[in-house]
Amino acid sequence: MAIDSVQVQSNTDRYGNSYTSSVANDKLTNNDFLKLMLTELQMQDPTKPMDTQSMLQSQMQMSAIETNLQTIETMKALQHSFAQGALAQSANLIGHIVENGEFGENGMIKEFYVNSIESVDGDIMLSVGRVLGYDSDNGEFIISSEQEYVNFNNITRITKL
Repeated sequence: MAIDSVQVQSNTDRYGNSYTSSVANDKLTNNDFLKLMLTELQMQDPTKPMDTQSMLQSQMQMSAIETNLQTIETMKALQHSFAQGALAQSANLIGHIVENGEFGENGMIKEFYVNSIESVDGDIMLSVGRVLGYDSDNGEFIISSEQEYVNFNNITRITKL
């Protein structure tokens, strides 16, 4: 028997009652289950009724699974929304000097000039150039042309220019 692409296998017990022994489909919904239950109730022998308690228990399990799937989808949408908010918030760092708590070869905390922001595998990454020094003659930072990436979550200090 197939209902909406749901594969159902039935067996017969020692009293001649037909029962469902397996259901195969990841997309089984409550409506599909109700159709199956009603079909089984219509086809049962009235003198040998089946165990409705186990059917109701199965229905409750299906309902819980469907609720869990809906919760997962809602959480994914919420996670995406938070990621977009973090990306927008981190965009304010473009043109700023940031630190990530790491020390350079000279023993000083590394400073980076933020060029751009991007999302990489769910992490907000800052595309940065390392601050090599400060030119006091023209009042500008000397920035390495070599681009590096700093994880937004590792930022320990932000300096506005």
